[in-house]
Amino acid sequence: MGSLRRICVVWLALFCSGCASVSGVANSNTHRDLPRSATFATVLVDGDPVVGKKIERMLQHQLAARGYEFTDKAPQLLVSFAFDVMPAGSVSRARTTVNHEPVQGRISSSGDRVTLDASRSTATTYIDTTRLYRKTIAARITDLKTGAKLWDGVVSETGWCNQIFVTAPHILSLMFYEFPREMTNVRRSVNNADSNTKEIKALFPSDTNWGCRKT
Repeated sequence: MGSLRRICVVWLALFCSGCASVSGVANSNTHRDLPRSATFATVLVDGDPVVGKKIERMLQHQLAARGYEFTDKAPQLLVSFAFDVMPAGSVSRARTTVNHEPVQGRISSSGDRVTLDASRSTATTYIDTTRLYRKTIAARITDLKTGAKLWDGVVSETGWCNQIFVTAPHILSLMFYEFPREMTNVRRSVNNADSNTKEIKALFPSDTNWGCRKT
């Protein structure tokens, strides 16, 4: 029964891997006033190009939802972005299981005293170690006419998932929270119930796997 319970817990953890909230730290700067509306293009400057195309789609949606229009012909703004995934150590948790053995004892008597010598229980301690990964997305908006830097932002999130595509909707929701205001070490949590995160995930096919396995 105990083994079955542990299997169920592991299965639920894997099944719900995509539903846990993501907590990240956001920093951003507004160097000059951004136009209320403008055309823009996007370019990946660092990161895997295959995953980058998917994050680029999310980024374009974020800007389009705020009044900007994507174009690859004479854009007014350039949005450059980069991302990475780095090992961030590990966390360990100890759990102890008490093994209750059936009471098998020996009764002895001496005069008016009766003694029961029962067998003892044993305990086993297990150490569970989970690797952690720091996932970061950075973006910069530049005026292509003047070359002036208008805005830049970066969000880092540390957790056990090593796939940045899975957590990118949450990270970008944090990055564009109350855009384009300045943020300094702002920590927020975002889960799948967040409306912005839902919109980003809806950009992809319905059979997209948003789950992530622990390593």
